[in-house]
Amino acid sequence: MAEKDVLSQEEIDALLESVDDPAEEEESEDAVSDPSLLKKSGKKAKNTAETGEVEQDIKDEPVAEGGVHTVNFTGQERIVKGQLPVLDKIYDRAVRLFTADIYHLTAKDFEIKQAPLQVIKHREFMGNLPNPSLMSIYKFKPLRGKGIILFDSIFVYDLVDYYFGGSTQFLAQKDKTDFTATEIRVMDVVTKKLINNLVHAWKSIIQLDVIKFADETNPQLVNITEPDEMLVVARFSLDFGKESGSFYFILPYSMLEPIKQQLELGASRPDDEIDPNWIKSLKEELMDVELVISSIMAETVTSLGNVMSWQAGDFVPLEMKEIVTLDIEETPSFTATLGSARDKRALKIIKNISY
Repeated sequence: MAEKDVLSQEEIDALLESVDDPAEEEESEDAVSDPSLLKKSGKKAKNTAETGEVEQDIKDEPVAEGGVHTVNFTGQERIVKGQLPVLDKIYDRAVRLFTADIYHLTAKDFEIKQAPLQVIKHREFMGNLPNPSLMSIYKFKPLRGKGIILFDSIFVYDLVDYYFGGSTQFLAQKDKTDFTATEIRVMDVVTKKLINNLVHAWKSIIQLDVIKFADETNPQLVNITEPDEMLVVARFSLDFGKESGSFYFILPYSMLEPIKQQLELGASRPDDEIDPNWIKSLKEELMDVELVISSIMAETVTSLGNVMSWQAGDFVPLEMKEIVTLDIEETPSFTATLGSARDKRALKIIKNISY
């Protein structure tokens, strides 16, 4: 290398002083090119046309990169669309039967009110439940997973009080930490009746085989699905006079997904309402169905040997019947007499054959 091409130390120092920090220079250019980022991050910029200088007031708040958000694929919320009107009707039918059972147990006529179905995260619902709450965990085969029938402490205390002839003149012991053995035994009888009513109400959709899995009183110890999974919760309240108790049907949303279409459709018309136009159209179509009508007018019995000896021109004697059977699609339907009409063989119907 020629000596004239070598920079002196003074020239090298001058060049180093004139060069700014590349990282700061790059940050400044990005900030000016996207004013929206300056606004979000709290940066103030002033661009002077004459000098090209940029004044900045930089805070510690991080700058978003192009509005991109971090996605956690392990914690996505389930998108629940639509309602389940048929499930509402199932619960309504089961609870109406349950009301009659409570009357037989307590000799008191209570009114049970149903709240709208609620879809909520498992973690949020269980975290808001009081302790104790009487929870019975069941498997509802062939549906996959577990469900819960839950009674709050007010419902348990007041219903057991009525069961033994009380009048719930005292408020429920809300500060109690657990249920007594007597309360659990009585509620076991009550829960079995409710389960029978629930199975009966589900028959129109699916035949359930309900198997008890466990009992629990502490909501924090119950985990029927993942914390972020959704639960379909049906709440019912019963007014005992001074206070109201509640019970719940709790099912994971994933348990109902295989039959979701059945729970969404078919509930727009009550069970006892029939569409007259549909019946009229069905009758009209049925009236046009073609049927084969036949009747045996004469018959005889002979042996196989005689049949094998028959030749063309042989006569086979037959005895004519006075009364014959008229078959419709090979099903005996009427008795008739043999005659003629308009130069054709005809049958006159005497009576129908009832089964």
